[in-house]
Amino acid sequence: MSESITSDPAYESLKSRWQEMSKSKSEFANLLTKLSQETDGVLKHNLLQIATWFNQDAKFDELIKRPEILAACVKALNSESKPTEPKLIEQSARDGFFQIVSNTFSQPQIMKLLKFRLILLLTIGILLVIFSISLAPVFESIYDDFGIEINPLTALIFTISGLIRATWWLLPILSLGLLAGNFIWCCSAAGKQSLSDNWVDHEFKNTRGELGNWCWHTAMLLELGWSPRSAYQLAGQAVTKNWISDWSVRLIKTPLIDATPEEGDWLLNDKYDLINQAILAPSRQSKIALFQEISKYYWARSQTTSQWWIQLIFNLLFWLFGLLALIAILALALPLFNLIFSLTGGF
Repeated sequence: MSESITSDPAYESLKSRWQEMSKSKSEFANLLTKLSQETDGVLKHNLLQIATWFNQDAKFDELIKRPEILAACVKALNSESKPTEPKLIEQSARDGFFQIVSNTFSQPQIMKLLKFRLILLLTIGILLVIFSISLAPVFESIYDDFGIEINPLTALIFTISGLIRATWWLLPILSLGLLAGNFIWCCSAAGKQSLSDNWVDHEFKNTRGELGNWCWHTAMLLELGWSPRSAYQLAGQAVTKNWISDWSVRLIKTPLIDATPEEGDWLLNDKYDLINQAILAPSRQSKIALFQEISKYYWARSQTTSQWWIQLIFNLLFWLFGLLALIAILALALPLFNLIFSLTGGF
């Protein structure tokens, strides 16, 4: 934890309250586990992962960097009541549950979009291997035995088939490598902290959704009494998009927080950007309200935004593979057609 964070007035008071709250961390875990039984899929996985965090060595420095966990504790941390009071813990966990639901459903799961397409691509790859091993060599042998002259396109197909026959073993190795790589990532520190169960969803999070997460995290930190600079820095450390982390660091090093619209070094190079307006809001409560609303706005946009580039790339790939398959079949049959045509003297 950086010195600028630990020197913030809110750090010690919140840490002290968390140490008292942590005596009841198993109650948070039990509540979230119980709530997870009412859900399924990605949301259930996320809630169980958060419950596991409470059951393990739940450290304050990690808590404040993980908004999805902090959401379950904000009400209890911010209340004047005793933090171990069962009713307060239940209210806090349930409030966090609904925010986690909104956050989870706002994040498009890329692997859901990719899974079926990857299976199709793998099937096409297997068919190409079968074609290259069993079909293409037969035609090549027939043409050689009968001395049939082949055209450049057919010769190219035979060359490509030979290359595939020589390297077919790369396909299963690549598939196993991706599975092994994802398993290693899941066991790593980043994988254990991420709510995603695969590195694809973790690395390729929707930008609008990540901006919504940054605003959501910032609003919670401000609500707990952190200074704006500390809140921006902590929220920047939690996101996966490097450019968001970079401008969070740049933000705390510039006079933007106290600047007027004409003087500011604009965060997103647009003085009318919603986030900039929240940063320049005059009071803490107005900042919190704006950041909360902006997070909902970005989450809504993220939820309705399809991963069009995935659709486009895979549609192009399918059309390309279909065209190549048609060309390959025609290329194999073309010498036979030419032979038949020459023997019959035309039609």
